[in-house]
Amino acid sequence: VRKEEIKMKKTWKVFLTIVTALLAVVLVACGQGTASKDNKEAELKKIDFILDWTPNTNHTGLYVAKEKGYFKEAGVDVDLKLPPEESSSDLVINGKAPFAVYFQDYMAKKLEKGAGITAVAAIVEHNTSGIISRKSDNVTSPKDLVGKKYGTWNDPTELAMLKTLVESQGGDFEKVEKVPNNDSNSITPIANGVFDTAWIYYGWDGILAKSQGVDANFMYLKDYVKEFDYYSPVIIANNDYLKDNKEEARKVIQAIKKGYQYAMEHPEEAADILIKNAPELKEKRDFVIESQKYLSKEYASDKEKWGQFDAARWNAFYKWDKENGILKEDLTDIMMSYMMPSKFLYRDSLPLTPNGKIDIKGLIN
Repeated sequence: VRKEEIKMKKTWKVFLTIVTALLAVVLVACGQGTASKDNKEAELKKIDFILDWTPNTNHTGLYVAKEKGYFKEAGVDVDLKLPPEESSSDLVINGKAPFAVYFQDYMAKKLEKGAGITAVAAIVEHNTSGIISRKSDNVTSPKDLVGKKYGTWNDPTELAMLKTLVESQGGDFEKVEKVPNNDSNSITPIANGVFDTAWIYYGWDGILAKSQGVDANFMYLKDYVKEFDYYSPVIIANNDYLKDNKEEARKVIQAIKKGYQYAMEHPEEAADILIKNAPELKEKRDFVIESQKYLSKEYASDKEKWGQFDAARWNAFYKWDKENGILKEDLTDIMMSYMMPSKFLYRDSLPLTPNGKIDIKGLIN
């Protein structure tokens, strides 16, 4: 066993244990009785949260948590920031921000290099990405991509996944024409004939196509290759931050959960909160509401289980990564199933011993 692999395994054992603990215990209420509102706000710790893209309905729960005061209740003043040219994950890896929105598929190469980040919550329960095309092109199966122009980002993982997708249905991947996709959305170039198909997230670009009157076909990746039901997007956190700020991290995660739960129950109000914080979306309110109505059902099938990871699904994608040459290291071996939190338990109170200390056995039971 190489020295680097041993070191990485030990690192994961430490930090995944920390995250499991973070997600399994109560969040203690912040603030003290009669302190004035101004004093309370002055005491809030400011932390940065980096988005992965411009504000959209993947982020609604974060803005709801801020608008409804859930972050303040947790004792923090969260600044939701757009990502600079530096990747949102790199900011977290380098300790410039404790939290960010990222993606399990993109995490793979970072983790393989020993990046000190951990996924602490799944924003959406299942992968809602897939392939969109004009209905007139009659692309109803991955094998129908053969002979069509596909708008690609030229990412190795993306192309390997597309190859698996096409070949799973008997198609010849080499006969799929790859065209660079540099547009901010894929719907406009498809409508204009720049390329025929593209990989999108239905909750945004799929709804956008409908709002623009583009008659389209769409197929979810997960419907054809089970390993592609990975987690995207996720919330990641810096491992040192998790280790040194256990209590604060618990509170932030719980506040975020409350935000997404509220968005699940009040999609139209949540959409308006997003628009309030992203006024560039004001003229697209109908589109944003439709997107929110779709995603509010996709965040989680059970609101109490929002954020949970399924260890088998998480590891299945990284196993596919290894088998297809994307990864050299076996991340499923490094991130063993028992180390992944399978469910989150939030308690109203902590069991205490007669001496006033936390009763660990009582907590486990």
